[in-house]
Amino acid sequence: MKIEHSDVLDELVELLEASDEAHAGLMRLQEELGNAAQWTDEQHVTWRDAWEDAREPWWLLDTALEQYAEDLGMERDDLEALVKEAAGHAPLPDEG
Repeated sequence: MKIEHSDVLDELVELLEASDEAHAGLMRLQEELGNAAQWTDEQHVTWRDAWEDAREPWWLLDTALEQYAEDLGMERDDLEALVKEAAGHAPLPDEG
């Protein structure tokens, strides 16, 4: 199924890319901080703050996918798959 509104697809791809970058930033921070069991209180605060900052792009993407799927009369998962394809994400093995 194609999305007729390319501006919707463009917006969703931008939100996906922001979400991906937020996730990548958290993974870099986690690698930098090392084993969570050995974190100082300051490191826990740093992680918590980074986690809270990363939640916004994830929430924005999730909310937009839900709304646009409803507006377009699509299943949310189908719309998300189209957005991931447009963004150049390779499908996961279980996504076929």
